[in-house]
Amino acid sequence: MSAEKPKLSSLIPPIIIGGAVYNTQMNPDPSTLPVRNLLVKAFSMGINCVDTSPYYGPSELLIGDALIQPAITRSYPRSSYIIMTKAGRIAEGEFDYSPSWIRKSVRRSCERLHTDYIDVVFCHDVEFVSADQVIGAVRTLFELADEGRVRYVGISGYPHKLLAELSVRIRKELGRPLDVVQSYCHMNLQNSTLLQSMDKLRNEGGVDTVVNSSPLGMKLLTGTFPGSFHPAPEGLRDACARAAEFCEAQGETLPRVAMRWVFANWKGATLSGVSYLEELEGNIGAYMDVTVSSEEDKEGKVTWKDVDERKVKRWEALWKGVQEIFGEWKDYSWDSPPRSWTFGKRQSRL
Repeated sequence: MSAEKPKLSSLIPPIIIGGAVYNTQMNPDPSTLPVRNLLVKAFSMGINCVDTSPYYGPSELLIGDALIQPAITRSYPRSSYIIMTKAGRIAEGEFDYSPSWIRKSVRRSCERLHTDYIDVVFCHDVEFVSADQVIGAVRTLFELADEGRVRYVGISGYPHKLLAELSVRIRKELGRPLDVVQSYCHMNLQNSTLLQSMDKLRNEGGVDTVVNSSPLGMKLLTGTFPGSFHPAPEGLRDACARAAEFCEAQGETLPRVAMRWVFANWKGATLSGVSYLEELEGNIGAYMDVTVSSEEDKEGKVTWKDVDERKVKRWEALWKGVQEIFGEWKDYSWDSPPRSWTFGKRQSRL
């Protein structure tokens, strides 16, 4: 990374807008979602970072459309916000990590998002391909970064131990560290095992920024049925449903309780998908519920703040009650990729 380029950790806000929900897996008709209004509201609150992927159906197109509306262009120059997208995953069972595809994917994302450059590009779901393929794709992204088409390079995926191992190998073999790693479903009220890999990611891998994605477990912690696409077994789904009932009996909602826990316990940026303004406002409210009050609060701005231990004490009993309901499902992780998955080139991942 050049000396002139600031670290990504100095630029991103504590809350990132997740665009995976602008997809038919999460919403029957994503085109009806108020994406334009969501981004205007988020930007006005200081949440100036949005994440997407070509794999998320129309997500890039919907976000790109929102970014060229006058409500955005008149008030927020391109340099004032951060776009994150991904490359390498094409469909549920289709991946292409070749240099030519990575370059093509980034060009296409630029077109869809109406921008000359992408702030952050992740290799998407790296556990589904070999380590050699990941190394090759990251090398290509580093080249694109040197060319100015990409600013920061990262990898994303589910198994955090693999993400950490890959980050170390990338640093060793390519001579430069990843700027960012995105881990999902491993730092939330049900599963906090991402913490086990943080030392390796930061110290051995040299990763500046670790983004905690899916703090509600891809809808598991919303109290609603997450859909057939979700890999969680029935026992975990049932435990989450009982946790939602427990929260309701206390006059709370499971999503608000879960988001408070994340903001109180995770020291980095949290990426959460929001489909409606109420969800965005709920996330902001949860952040304010556990952080030190500041002057920015009066302006409705989300800024990096310390956790307020006095506020946290108010919620600790509720968090404990929910985690007791999880029982054996606390810190449970499903297989990714599934055991039936066959690697295309039969290369050892590590």
